[in-house]
Amino acid sequence: MRFLTIVFLMLVLPTLAQARVGVTQRDWALQLIDSLGWSFGLPEKPTDEDFIQILNGRRSYRFEAEKSFRQGDQVTEMTFTSFGQYSGTGWLSSNRDQTDVHLQFNLLHAGRYKLLARVRLAGHQLTFGSQVFPLDGQSQFTTVTVGSVDLDAGPQEVLLQLAPNGGIDYLELQAEPIGPIAPAGGWKFDQGLTFEVAARTVIQALNLQQGLPPGRQVVKLEAENLPRPQGVRVLGGDGKGSASGGRYLLVGAAPVTLGFYAARVDGGVMDLVLRAAGSKPIKVELPGYFETRSQFGPRFEDHLLGTFFIPEGEMTVKVLLPAGAAIDRLEFRSRQGGKAELLRLVGLVESDWLSAEDLNRLSTLISRLKEIR
Repeated sequence: MRFLTIVFLMLVLPTLAQARVGVTQRDWALQLIDSLGWSFGLPEKPTDEDFIQILNGRRSYRFEAEKSFRQGDQVTEMTFTSFGQYSGTGWLSSNRDQTDVHLQFNLLHAGRYKLLARVRLAGHQLTFGSQVFPLDGQSQFTTVTVGSVDLDAGPQEVLLQLAPNGGIDYLELQAEPIGPIAPAGGWKFDQGLTFEVAARTVIQALNLQQGLPPGRQVVKLEAENLPRPQGVRVLGGDGKGSASGGRYLLVGAAPVTLGFYAARVDGGVMDLVLRAAGSKPIKVELPGYFETRSQFGPRFEDHLLGTFFIPEGEMTVKVLLPAGAAIDRLEFRSRQGGKAELLRLVGLVESDWLSAEDLNRLSTLISRLKEIR
């Protein structure tokens, strides 16, 4: 796949540039994927949907057992719900003996994944390469955490040894998102590639957005103004250090999740800053965009969690707080992400059209710096 991609780019892109015909976003998406070393995660005949899935940065995959098992395995597809609800079109049942099931699927991104499976009955065994995991469910279908495994992108085959009369609904792999790579309005593959789209996607691919100049917008979301879960108290004073507004939230004996809702944050690039205190790491996530953990001290500190391309308009940022943590506020600080700033950061000078030389230079930049992503 990678070899064919390189040949395609060498033959087609110079011709397009010479003819002054715009390179499409599809051409560029394919070149981005190859420059990042992700082409191994694509199927043999990738579609536009495959390009979107590999570039959206999400690394959470569910593989339905009834669609993933190897033909010839001695299992039966079932659709009744006596053992609980199932996802997809059905589930697989073993027979009266232990039954080997080979689950085959394609993994878009390499990484360390948490494994989950929805199964019934105990005594199953799941084998990923040389790693073997016991897998125990209950009489009804139960989603269980299996363990963690490091996986390369590309075709996978997992051996599941189902206990007698056991069943499996699906296998799920979860890893932290690595951030989306996409134009501001989403991919429109048949449209011509613009300087702004090329620059924006390169910055996303390399996580260079912290190099953009600071903007003027600041949005401060005070924790004490949020709906409070049970066991969380509003306190005042300086017991944890200075708190904005003089008040903050203190978590009780059980961990909680707070949702910071923002309705008027301009889409673009933002620094995310959390002011908190505690002895255990605090996790912050915007599903599909980022997920990060940060360790705070015993007194309030401002922590820059990162600089992110965020969705425009409404969104909810989740903050997962351990027992005993204190939180003051979540803050968004904008960066200048207009076309001029994007082009300047990657060294592009806008002209009538993007040349093959421009694209090759950007691809080389990605290939050299992709390890920092």
